[in-house]
Amino acid sequence: MDIQSVVNLFYLYLFVVIVISFLIGYVSMKKSKSHKMGFLIIVSLSFVLLMLLLQWFQSTSAALFIGTIPWLFNQAIAILVYLIYVIITWFVLKRLNNRNIFSS
Repeated sequence: MDIQSVVNLFYLYLFVVIVISFLIGYVSMKKSKSHKMGFLIIVSLSFVLLMLLLQWFQSTSAALFIGTIPWLFNQAIAILVYLIYVIITWFVLKRLNNRNIFSS
C-alpha cells in the first residue's frame, strides 16, 4: 500500500469514527433526554475510537513514512479535527436539547 492510500484510509476512518460516535451519542441523548449524557458518550466513544485509529495509522504507516513531517502533520490534523468536532457537537446537542425536541 502506498502512502497516499494509507492517508486516504486514515481520513475516511476518521470520518466513520465521527459519524458512529455522533449517532450513538444522539440516540443516548434521545433516550436520556440530557444533552450532557449524550455529549459524554460522544466524547468517550470518539476518544477511544480515535486512539484506536491513531494506533492503526502508526502501525500501518511505520514502514512507509514514520517520523517524517507528513506523518506528524496527519496526526496533528486528525487531533485538531477531533477537537473541532467535540466543540461543534457540544453546541449542536445543547441546541437540540433547548428546542425541546425530546419532550414528546
